[in-house]
Amino acid sequence: MPKTAKKDGGWGWVVVGGGCVIYLIVFGLLRCQSVLFVHIVNEFDSDFSTVAWVSSIATGTFSFAGVFAAPLIDKFGHRPTAMAGGLIAAIGYIGAFLAPNLIVLIVTAGCITGVGMSVAFVATPVIIGHYFEKRRSLAINIASIGASLGTLSICPLNEWLTESYGLQGYFLIFSGVLLNVCVAGMLMRPPPKDQVPDAPRTRDSEFEPPDEESSLVGKKNPDRSQKDTKDGSKSIVMQLITNRSYLIYCLSQVVFLAGFLCNQLYIVPYAVIEVGIPKIQASFLMSIGAVCEIVSRILFGLLGDVQGIDRIWLFTFVLFILSFSAALLPLMKTFTSVAAMIAFTGLFQGGFSGMSVVILADIVGLKPYAAGLGISTMLNGIGTLVTPPIAGRFVDITGKPSTALFISAGILLSGALLSAMIKVSLRYERKSAESSSAKD
Repeated sequence: MPKTAKKDGGWGWVVVGGGCVIYLIVFGLLRCQSVLFVHIVNEFDSDFSTVAWVSSIATGTFSFAGVFAAPLIDKFGHRPTAMAGGLIAAIGYIGAFLAPNLIVLIVTAGCITGVGMSVAFVATPVIIGHYFEKRRSLAINIASIGASLGTLSICPLNEWLTESYGLQGYFLIFSGVLLNVCVAGMLMRPPPKDQVPDAPRTRDSEFEPPDEESSLVGKKNPDRSQKDTKDGSKSIVMQLITNRSYLIYCLSQVVFLAGFLCNQLYIVPYAVIEVGIPKIQASFLMSIGAVCEIVSRILFGLLGDVQGIDRIWLFTFVLFILSFSAALLPLMKTFTSVAAMIAFTGLFQGGFSGMSVVILADIVGLKPYAAGLGISTMLNGIGTLVTPPIAGRFVDITGKPSTALFISAGILLSGALLSAMIKVSLRYERKSAESSSAKD
């Protein structure tokens, strides 16, 4: 009798712990770039629209590089892919330490580090998805708590390190921190497989073992085996790009994440320049939101696994709340009111950050999950690449970072409306399938 692979427990929770560390470092650095914003402006004697390219290219490259993670996972496995990503990201920050000008900083801290963090990130929810079935939403949300912990700890740490050691010293220190992604990646042991005892294990990127026929084909004709693998990858991509609900999901993510990044990037400059909050105190605003976000990630992770609750509608509700709170933020004119609004936003932000990758599995299924996440992450780079510099241009014209916050609120609302269309599309597809079955 073949052994049945145990899901929803065991080593899976160790993988969740490693994923939490990767989320902490990757998203902590991406989200806390706003703390470095003013320092980079002063260091290179530049303006907001130009310096915004550092953040937008880092986030854009992070998104674009996601499409390369799926074939890397398929060829080498989750563990080597995550470890390679951490090493590449660390090399980028070492280059940023040596950067003589803003262009080199954009290439190193932006492009190189963005690629490394992207590759490490995509491998994380994919392998967790293989280890968990009934508790998938909770497991991925627990891992994503690392993003909140990263925001909580890295934002004030960024300010302290740049004040103590300068911008170059900050990049050198965090190049060492990024190497911990490699350590966390080592925990991504290949998932258990349903297999006959003593049967040879296949590469760790595959949850299901090859059947006997495909194994014999691979042994007798390796070229054909490789061709079948390539054809299978092309088939998955075609399946995704012809899936209307998946395309709407991608579009909603592109739009919403563009607004989300823009909003996160200009919170600290708004607090410092318009509200008059000291820099070190303003850096704690992001940490306040992160504390509330930790609670919301667990809450929405539990809600997402409750029978009878539609995860896609729950996710859409969260996006609308975040859109309206973003529009209210620039109306707050004291530290207390700004902190309160960020805390309120944090109570729902965990629902967005944690559930976005969960509902993707609901839309496309587990088999094309890695490719679907990679394509979606790549497309997200379109919005995140161009929005911050455009918003920064308006900030330079008006002299008010609140301008960027109002722009981001409008973009966020558009993304929420698109998300509502996902469920409409799924219902239409189901009715069409039922009609076709009735005719047959």
